Amino acid sequence: MIFQHNYIEGRTIEDVWRDAMWCCIRSGYAYRVEVGSYAGQIRKQLDYVVIRVLEPNIRPLSVRTPEACGFAAPTSEDKIWKYFSEYIIGTEKSPNEDYTYGQFIAPQIPRAVALLNDSSGNTNQACIQIGDAHSIYLNDPPCLRVITFKVVNGMLQLSVFFRSWDLFAGLPENLGGLQLLKEYILAQLSFEVQDGPIVAYSDGLHIYEQYFPLVNVLNIDKIEQPKKTDQG
Repeated sequence: MIFQHNYIEGRTIEDVWRDAMWCCIRSGYAYRVEVGSYAGQIRKQLDYVVIRVLEPNIRPLSVRTPEACGFAAPTSEDKIWKYFSEYIIGTEKSPNEDYTYGQFIAPQIPRAVALLNDSSGNTNQACIQIGDAHSIYLNDPPCLRVITFKVVNGMLQLSVFFRSWDLFAGLPENLGGLQLLKEYILAQLSFEVQDGPIVAYSDGLHIYEQYFPLVNVLNIDKIEQPKKTDQG
């Protein structure tokens, strides 16, 4: 059975991106967003998903789209680097932002590195949390909530949880930036360890209605456009 139990495994970020879209089309449910980003739009969403990228360090990190499809890929190597440097580990926010992930992540990195080095990787405590008790009151609380680092079979594995996750435009840039974060941590480790997989979990991986036509171009199965009567 294809994508049994919404489990997706692939060699590269591009591999899992394409398969996750197909899985969401086949197994997702549709609903109208009442509160949150793009309120009023229809989302096609998976109730849960596990994604395992076996070799996320393979370049290019950015995904590609065929020239014949008529639209550009949702990210690029430059955009991924900017996302990593300014948003994942950067702590300065623009006037219209409530936060950046880096405001939560950057202060915890030295401790995560120390935990891994002090234990030579034999620990489950290198866990970084994003958000706090006040985040639930924000108009747009952080989507990424947890990042963990574990050494498994001699490889540094990064695992993440997204409470809500834009599959088409967000997933490729997010995973690319997180791979750069893993490489940043790896460079600070004092024991022998190899680069390893990324494992991502979400109970809200979705495709926004505005991307339905683009996703349909890239996939064999198609998202049925919601009828006006279905939208109230």
